[in-house]
Amino acid sequence: MAAETTDSEAFADGTPLVELFGKPARAKLLSVFVDERENDLSISEVSRQAGIARSTTYDHLEFLIDLGIVEETRETGPSTRYQLNGDSPIAERLYELDGLVLRQLLELDDNV
Repeated sequence: MAAETTDSEAFADGTPLVELFGKPARAKLLSVFVDERENDLSISEVSRQAGIARSTTYDHLEFLIDLGIVEETRETGPSTRYQLNGDSPIAERLYELDGLVLRQLLELDDNV
């Protein structure tokens, strides 16, 4: 039986994980903040490491700050710096998930 297509929203649309990871640019930003969790970064640094435009970084940064995943750390001249929020349970889980996925990917690579 073929799946029915409708004009309505897919079940997964709007769910918490899709909201957090559903946009490639947001997933890239999360990856940079997790990988650089000990460092605070400027918009230019985050954008360069994520491989996205500064304007795209600004588009997603407020959402990540509102969720408490990323926080402003300090001002350096006209630039604000940002870092993974070490006190955020979501940020902590993202860090753990990053490590788990990496280990699994390495195991898969060893089995090839």
